[in-house]
Amino acid sequence: WRGLFDVMRQVAGNMGGGLEPSFKEGLPNLYCGLLAVVFVLLLVFYKEPEKDTLENEKPTTKKARGTGWVGIEFEKAKKRAYFYSACVCIFFTGMVLQGITTIYAAHMTDVGIDMGYISIVASVSSIALSLFKFLNGFFYDRFGLRVTITIDCVSAIGVMICLLFVSNTPLGLVLAMTYAVLSAIALPLETVMLPIYANDLFGEKSFNKALGIFVSINQIGYALGGPIINLCFDISGSYNLALIICAVIMFAVVICLQVTITAANREKKRIISEQNLGLVA
Repeated sequence: WRGLFDVMRQVAGNMGGGLEPSFKEGLPNLYCGLLAVVFVLLLVFYKEPEKDTLENEKPTTKKARGTGWVGIEFEKAKKRAYFYSACVCIFFTGMVLQGITTIYAAHMTDVGIDMGYISIVASVSSIALSLFKFLNGFFYDRFGLRVTITIDCVSAIGVMICLLFVSNTPLGLVLAMTYAVLSAIALPLETVMLPIYANDLFGEKSFNKALGIFVSINQIGYALGGPIINLCFDISGSYNLALIICAVIMFAVVICLQVTITAANREKKRIISEQNLGLVA
């Protein structure tokens, strides 16, 4: 909805004359556009509920790679080294992605890109984000946690590379739009992936407490990202230093997450095997 509103806001603004007056004059068009989109969504997604009969129940043969499990108690989970490595990765992910989100427009302005084009980049990124948040769950179900976070983290590194070379040239403008897509792929790391981390790494028994800690740590990263990146700007006079540092951090994060997932999967297999043998409750 945020991405849709961004696009409609631009449409509404362009239907008038000036900046503020045009927006007010375009509000009726904005409302009509929103109603039209809601109507289309209802047509696409509405479906008559099927009757609960045995005929409608079809056995499923495929098993999702990303599945829930009973897990371990939180008291045991917080004693595991991979719990703290996951926390560190979540902190730096939140810090980097949120920090970059707060400065990308200023950086593009510094290199001479028009504000109108930056607004389009923001709208494309917001709309793409709504899609990739959904696809992130699909990737997790289909390929598992390791592949999903690798795709997200590599996209985050791509974000830094695009911003490093963005400019007011044809290639630079393409890189700016590429940033919009890659950032939409990467940003679920700080939202959708948090409950997936908690469930996949520690299971149902620790889910609530682990998720609470992950969200809190992520928010701390949020708070520090912008000031730290802007401090780099004050020191160096541009955002390039911060972008390079953020790319290195995300590279380290993806490696750390691979080690974390390997350690968690090893313990998960052991616990599930013991449960199947009736050795643990």
